[in-house]
Amino acid sequence: MPGKAKFRRGFKKEASAYAREFRAELGLKPHAPLCPWQLAEHLAIPIVPLSEFQNEISEEVRYFTEKDIKSFSAITVFYGIQRIIVHNDAHSRLRQASNVSHEISHGILQHQPDEVFNECGCRNFNQEYEDEANWLGPALLISEEAALHIVQTGMTIDEAVEYYHASKEVINMRINVTGARKRILSR
Repeated sequence: MPGKAKFRRGFKKEASAYAREFRAELGLKPHAPLCPWQLAEHLAIPIVPLSEFQNEISEEVRYFTEKDIKSFSAITVFYGIQRIIVHNDAHSRLRQASNVSHEISHGILQHQPDEVFNECGCRNFNQEYEDEANWLGPALLISEEAALHIVQTGMTIDEAVEYYHASKEVINMRINVTGARKRILSR
């Protein structure tokens, strides 16, 4: 894994605030599960599964959904100022939730579109944007309050996966970065 991401001052606090804010807007408790598809609908960001393009680009869809499934997770496509998320629905539902949350994060943070490829034909990659979405996406799925709730209630990771519809990796990462175990033990 590359070096640790360096965030602008206050970004992590901002990410936690977004997780709380959107739960409140959706009428959810701060520790409640957050469905990324519901959040996208709330934010008026359409989500389109890759399989919907089967008739237009069948070979490409087949390649990314059958042959090299790991090569494509999700992307935000702009149509004028409208963001549209296209995601690989051949991934597991938990992976899809992470992929969609990541792309929603780009929208929440108002990341602007870049050219997909540079002049050499290589994929353009804004590391700052990706680091921020890699932090906010999991924070949306497992808020700080959710991480504390998991630890405080003695939920196993498997139970948390079932309840929050997030992967073990996301749940463990969020428990660790929020210091949930230490915080609950020190109460």
